[in-house]
Amino acid sequence: MIYVSTHAGKQHSISEDAVLIGSEVLTEASDTLPMPECGFICVADGVGGNRGGDQASQYVLGELSKYQETADVNLAALLKEINESLIAAAAADGTATDMATTLTGFYVKDGQFMLVHIGNTRAYIKQGKYLKQISSDHTTYNWLLSSGQADAAQNCNKSEITNCFGGNNPALLSKLYISECQQFTLALLTSDGVHEYVDLDSLEEIITGEGSLSDKCEEIARRAVAAGSEDDISVIVVCPSEQ
Repeated sequence: MIYVSTHAGKQHSISEDAVLIGSEVLTEASDTLPMPECGFICVADGVGGNRGGDQASQYVLGELSKYQETADVNLAALLKEINESLIAAAAADGTATDMATTLTGFYVKDGQFMLVHIGNTRAYIKQGKYLKQISSDHTTYNWLLSSGQADAAQNCNKSEITNCFGGNNPALLSKLYISECQQFTLALLTSDGVHEYVDLDSLEEIITGEGSLSDKCEEIARRAVAAGSEDDISVIVVCPSEQ
């Protein structure tokens, strides 16, 4: 089963986050949905500094929702095609040519999970009593750290992303990460409105504690708001063993 909590934050009247479960694109929901036999399970966060963030996240997930066939899918080619289509659509609209979005999640087929990731939305998997982050944030902060510029990293905007879909620049997709995911009993997907306010220890405490997975999904969202998050909030808990 898949447990979802996604809601607009105080900063926005319309959420720039969106989640995709199979064929369903959701922007305001607290729900439990079945695991798709074939398709995508993703969170997308429209880039807040660019106009049209909500349109970008929903556009990309809307395109991905069409792919639920059992035939082999070239994920890299598909995602590149969707990125080019987003950029073309934004240019044709003319009001938000630099609309952009992150994307993190899984393509599932025959019980196998492929991780797809760009931006600073996150994926974690449960290992025993711990959560392991299996995505790497594409942010200025991480880039500066990896470049040996620790002092500059501490003074930068830690939420500023370096790679995404759209942005009126196909090169921004260059860091798109696609990888076969190791088997897991539970995975967690979050937008930055969650993980910038609920640290890893707290996420582990909630996920490994008592209660239903539905309640845990909602508790993560509540903790983010209680910690001061005014950004849009998206949490997806994926449990492949629950049908």
